[in-house]
Amino acid sequence: MNNELLRALYGLEVTAAQKSEVGAGSDTYFITCRDGRYVVKFPCTSEMNHPDFEPSLCEFLLAKGIPASEFLKNRNGQYLSADENGRKFHVQKFVEGKVYGLNTAPGWLLRESAALLGKIHSALLDYPPLPEGIGAGFFQFMMPQAALESYQNTLATAKECGHAEIQEDLLYRIALMERFPGYQFDMNRLTRRNTHGDFFISQLICGDEKINAVIDWTTACVHPVVWEIIRSYVYASPKCRDGEIDIPELMEYLSCYLEYAPLTAADLRAMPRLFYYQIAVCDYYQQYYQSKADNREIYLHQAVFSTKLLRWFEQNVELLTEELVSRFVK
Repeated sequence: MNNELLRALYGLEVTAAQKSEVGAGSDTYFITCRDGRYVVKFPCTSEMNHPDFEPSLCEFLLAKGIPASEFLKNRNGQYLSADENGRKFHVQKFVEGKVYGLNTAPGWLLRESAALLGKIHSALLDYPPLPEGIGAGFFQFMMPQAALESYQNTLATAKECGHAEIQEDLLYRIALMERFPGYQFDMNRLTRRNTHGDFFISQLICGDEKINAVIDWTTACVHPVVWEIIRSYVYASPKCRDGEIDIPELMEYLSCYLEYAPLTAADLRAMPRLFYYQIAVCDYYQQYYQSKADNREIYLHQAVFSTKLLRWFEQNVELLTEELVSRFVK
């Protein structure tokens, strides 16, 4: 990070800087200046990240009463800057608060995060369409056969590294792909909206029983909203720590969401199968092995956790679907 560049572009006099150890892929720095604290973020480069959209999107959300990041414009009147190597970066105001760890959300945060996600989806109805996330293109490339081949390749890497537990997980995933149900999802029947794209507990900065801000909107896109809902729940609830979903608690989470945004019967029927499918065909272990990030263990945690979820879903996906329909479909 170049302090002289921050002075030239933003008029910031940096007195202290610390690199964040949280998150993977992006480089984030917390800086202290004479007039306050800021966050300098170099988003990772990938087809899923859209740093150009993030500042204006957050400006829109703030105007709608959604607690989001507040970005600074540089002296050229732009939100996005580049360093001497051409790497893009943002500067945003630091938000005071606490970030809860995965699967450590207290009851109030579960309720508030579900409600806030509903408010976000409602607010973004008035925003131009964002890039496509999980849509028709996802299912053209992310198929069980492709996942099977990926897992077989990653298994070879795990064997070379002598990672016995990862090998066991990959062997389960390989066997699962060979017997995976032939799910078909009609995207035209599902509620697909502008959304955060990575809305979960680590993106929420919390105060005293309130959410001070939702951060990291670089992956904002159009998803089936039920995917974002169930994913946010499983990463937040302490009851899901071992990869088992507490169905009554998920029902209450959904109830909080539904106070602010609607879901259709098709959404509710698709929710368990869609999430099950997505975590089944994504090779998080490959991401772990390929990552060069210092904190790439985050990818391994995601991989191991999602495999635990797969084992639960394989036994309970239809039960969960029946419970959702019984509770919410009139």
